Amino acid sequence: MKNNRIAIDVRMLGASGIGTYIEALLREFVRLKHNFQFVLIGNGEKIEKLVGKSGRFIVQHTDVPVFSISEQFYLPKLARDADLFHSPHHNVPVFWRKKLIVTFHDALHWDFPELLPDWKAKYYLKMVSKKIKDASAVIVPSKFTADRIFKNIKIAREKIHIIHQGVDTHFFTRRSLESTRAILKKYGLVPGEFLLYVGNMKPHKNIERLVSAYSLARRNGLKVKLVLAGKIKGLKKIVDIKKLTSNDGVIYIGAIPFSELPYFYSGARAFVFISLYEGFGLPPLEAMACGCPVLVSNAASLPEVVGDAAMLTNPEDYEEIAENLQKICVDIRIRKNLIAKNRQRIKLFSWTKTAEMTYKIYKNALEGKL
Repeated sequence: MKNNRIAIDVRMLGASGIGTYIEALLREFVRLKHNFQFVLIGNGEKIEKLVGKSGRFIVQHTDVPVFSISEQFYLPKLARDADLFHSPHHNVPVFWRKKLIVTFHDALHWDFPELLPDWKAKYYLKMVSKKIKDASAVIVPSKFTADRIFKNIKIAREKIHIIHQGVDTHFFTRRSLESTRAILKKYGLVPGEFLLYVGNMKPHKNIERLVSAYSLARRNGLKVKLVLAGKIKGLKKIVDIKKLTSNDGVIYIGAIPFSELPYFYSGARAFVFISLYEGFGLPPLEAMACGCPVLVSNAASLPEVVGDAAMLTNPEDYEEIAENLQKICVDIRIRKNLIAKNRQRIKLFSWTKTAEMTYKIYKNALEGKL
């Protein structure tokens, strides 16, 4: 196969979620033996810091905003010498006329259009939906997401490819008690004496119900604190952090520096993630990799991702959530069983495997096999 050029929109490099996906893919593409030349579109400084300077990577610096009208004109121009364009999110370039690959993390905007900020966002969604149908392949991280986009956008089943995301198990590992205690001390926390939530504060994350359930469990004797960590940002509305932290034992600490995340996972009594909607859900896997018992909702993709290595709960029943918070904190048998299963479950999720399967999608698309 000749040296084909693959353009990738990496403007969200550095963000959580999609940014983590992009960074992991690029790190693996640096190591992977392949015949491609990558055209990386985004912040030049961030890109070169990650991939270095190599003939295999061409940097097209741009600060054009994500989800803007201008991106629709600039992206095709910046990628014009490429044979294939990979959009790692659903904001695809509608004027791109060559082969297109799209990674679809979730169908939240389609399932809950009322969360979109205005009519312009709804029009944008309709516009990109038509283009996504023309893609050579659509990559999704779970069967749940595959089913949702099939229903919402009517993409042909054969175009949808499930490629699980991964966890960097060299970084996300159980940290020593001494080092964990030192990091947590800066936040006024003690190892083993808090429940942890990590994620953004969007409505579908179900934070209000988590706090209600925690408050009930606390009234019933639960002693540990509840730590909420993540950026306050949303779609149409965000949760009221001041109101939530007015509840006894609830603490909001903002976004945790990435370098400190393993220490929080290692120090938490348990990790809680009771979202109403997730296309995949990386934080529960990161917590598992650090040997932390995990409680997740039984909704959307989460049961598919965690298997039997996490405790499941109904995300709409705060009394059930409260009961399970008690169990995961105090039942030693349950805790030991979950931690033991974590070690096996986490082996199924590898960024190397994600990159290799993505490479195969590129190759098949360029050879006309998709």
